[in-house]
This record gives sequence, C-alpha cells and structure tokens, in this order.
Amino acid sequence: MDTKRREQDIGALTSGAMVGPWEWVRGKIPAGTRVFDAHAHVGVDVDGRAMTATGMKARMEAADVHGSIIFPLNDPNARDDYSGPNDVVWAAYEEYPDAFVPFFRLNPHKSYEVEFERCVERGFWGLKLHPVSQEFELDDERVVRLFEMAAEADLPVLVHAGFAMRRIVEPLLPTVERLPDLRLILGHSAMVELLAATRAFEGHPNVLFETSVVKAQDLYVLFCSLDPARICYGSDIPYGDLPSTLHTTLGAADAAGLSEEDLAGVLSSNIRRWFP
Repeated sequence: MDTKRREQDIGALTSGAMVGPWEWVRGKIPAGTRVFDAHAHVGVDVDGRAMTATGMKARMEAADVHGSIIFPLNDPNARDDYSGPNDVVWAAYEEYPDAFVPFFRLNPHKSYEVEFERCVERGFWGLKLHPVSQEFELDDERVVRLFEMAAEADLPVLVHAGFAMRRIVEPLLPTVERLPDLRLILGHSAMVELLAATRAFEGHPNVLFETSVVKAQDLYVLFCSLDPARICYGSDIPYGDLPSTLHTTLGAADAAGLSEEDLAGVLSSNIRRWFP
C-alpha cells in the first residue's frame, strides 16, 4: 500500500464521523501518559493481512502512541523455526528502536531451541506464542518447556488467549503456579474464559491481561473483576486499530469507574515497568 493510501486509512479513523469519538478518547487519556500498545504485528499473514514497520510507526504517530510490542504474524514463509519473520521484526526494531519492543515467535511443534537462543542472544525482549495458529495446547510438554526457558531467561511471554481458544485456565494454571517468576501476558484478556481467568490468576501478579479486540462489555467485566494494575492496553494491529481499540478500552474503564491513575497504568505503566 502506498504512503498516500495509508495516510488516508489512518485519517479516516480520526476524521469525519470519527472526530467526536476521537476527541473523547484524547480527552480521557490522562495528561502526561505515554500510551503503550502491548500487542501489534509486523510482517505478513497466511490470511493476507500485512503490516510494515513504516506503516506501524505511522499509525502510532497519528494516534500519539509512543511504544508498541511487535511480533510476527502467522507468516506463510515461517519455515520450521520462524527465523525469517523474527528477522523482519528485528529489522523493524533496528529502524525504530525508540518505538518498538521486539518479541520473537516460535512454533512449539518444530525444533525451537536454536532459534530461542539466537533471539535471546540478539536481544529480543519477549516471546509470542499462538496456540490456535500453531495448533497446540498450553499444557503440551514442549510448550511448558518454552515457558520454563522464558522464565530462566527472564523473558515475558505473550500468549494468544482470544478467538477460537478452548482451554486456557486449566492447562496454564499449573505452569503459572510452578513458575511464579514467569511474566505472562494473556492476549485478548483470555476473553473466552474471562471470569474464570481473573479468579484463577488473581493471586499471580506476573500475569497481565491485555485488552486488544475484546468487546466493551467483556472489558467492563474485566475492569470490575481485577485490579486495574494487572491490565494493559493493546490494539492487535493489523486486525485492530489504535483509535477504536483505545475508544473501547477507555469507554469500558470509564463505565467501571477507573481513576486517572488507574487509566495511566492500563495505557502505559503497567506494561512499561517490564521494559525499563
């Protein structure tokens, strides 16, 4: 997509009929908050979606978002070890080091030890796992070993816990209990088991719930059921976008009565504390 078309797409989200909602969003973000997006992709997907580093950075600038975790999509060119898509993410980070926090992606069904070590040595800041796209269960022994390796390396792990998931809490809880230092981000707030997840992981402060493309009603339940310090904002670009996901997150938080301090945490500091 050329630059002009991309700019038009971004502008459509904050102009015309969207002026009012976008102004409301800007007014709700606490002063001085440097918004951080905890869930975004760079690269290409088997479904045809794509996002470049330049396109991601342009969206962030248009929405005044200061940082984003980025990781590969379900890339058709992933090969066995995901090294190619991981290199794309690392190149994006090198191009915009002040904007991006790079996570690498692995397929637990394939040999992953060499790529894990390569990415850790290179300086990646975290790991992304997608049980639906790579067709695995969270209690598979090879997945559990990846969690162990991430905990040993002090790497956060973001796990897809949204659409099409069937088992989240039951297979994941034993690992969380056994590895209290494992830093875990539940993508999409474990929305298919949201209440069960908030109850199961309430006593585990290193488990964060991320808000991308979750319905406002479910986010309202999340904000009413869990300490807001355990929640972080995400967009899921290119599947979501910054203006509408910010609007949904802030609307649910406002309905739940979150304070400005709480909002600043959700939008920034709750996740930024993991990346000093």
